[in-house]
Amino acid sequence: MTEHAPRSFVPDANPGKHEEAYEELAATCGRGVPARDARIYSITYAHDGTEWTATVGEQLHGIRRRTLRSRGRKVEREQAVSDPATVLAIFAGAPYFVVTNAGLTSNVRSSWVNPFMAGIPKTIRYFTSV
Repeated sequence: MTEHAPRSFVPDANPGKHEEAYEELAATCGRGVPARDARIYSITYAHDGTEWTATVGEQLHGIRRRTLRSRGRKVEREQAVSDPATVLAIFAGAPYFVVTNAGLTSNVRSSWVNPFMAGIPKTIRYFTSV
């Protein structure tokens, strides 16, 4: 069963200040502020052989798939990977941008620059607009 996306929010934004925080994050990426029904909740994208998932309010995580040879056979291996940065917002475009809390709202260290380009995602989930 697919869980429903929540209404648009910015993690850790002060109560009543979510729109202002979202506008600031959009400006950080050089993006305009999308309409509420076009705001992105989650994407999956490929980077260096790993399929990553960026979901607002969650840490970055992914699956690295490797093909190994063992006794003349190909064996697929999957390894879970993660990054401690929490996603604050995702903005559409070419490329898509992901903004995390790394260096912005915390002392979280991340392997990713902030914001970072996620290319063109494989999947996109939008916030609920109602």
